Amino acid sequence: MKKSIYTTFTILSFSLIGCAPASRYITEKFIKTNIENHISGETSTIRIYSLFKYYNITEGNYIEFTGYKYKSTKGLVIGADKYYAARQKFPGDKTIFADVTYINLDTVECQSILDNYKILTDRVEKEKPKVGEEIYHDYTVNKDLFISFRKDYYTFGIMNIYIWINGEKYTLLTDDLIGNLKKFMKY
Repeated sequence: MKKSIYTTFTILSFSLIGCAPASRYITEKFIKTNIENHISGETSTIRIYSLFKYYNITEGNYIEFTGYKYKSTKGLVIGADKYYAARQKFPGDKTIFADVTYINLDTVECQSILDNYKILTDRVEKEKPKVGEEIYHDYTVNKDLFISFRKDYYTFGIMNIYIWINGEKYTLLTDDLIGNLKKFMKY
């Protein structure tokens, strides 16, 4: 299956103070417009399975996982965006840029994450970093995506997994990622 990655840039203007994130459907849009083939005068069917949506206000990012079945293909689309504050053009300007990235994973790539995350956690748990040192153990899924586990001197357990998408880091609970990948593989 051909791997796809698309990035679009959108300018959003809103005040972050008191702003509650709305429900997002960035992966559905990508699947319906980039994976499903629409031919004039014909019908088509695609199955979409929304697995995970997470807005991390601390890191200023949003990530979403949606599985799909289309014809004989089963895949998982990860939609991720990062928010960047623009340089103020006038006092009180709160313009925000959103950089949205899509990654289309096949079942082999999803299974490879499931097969390798435990190897990484076992390795990182054995580490004994010095004060001020951070140790990462990574698994590369493809050229656009790798996962990491990190340990520093003060870390006592491994709760978080880091998903690196085109060089941007997204922090998730390990149980969230692994649980949703297992649900997808059973889908």
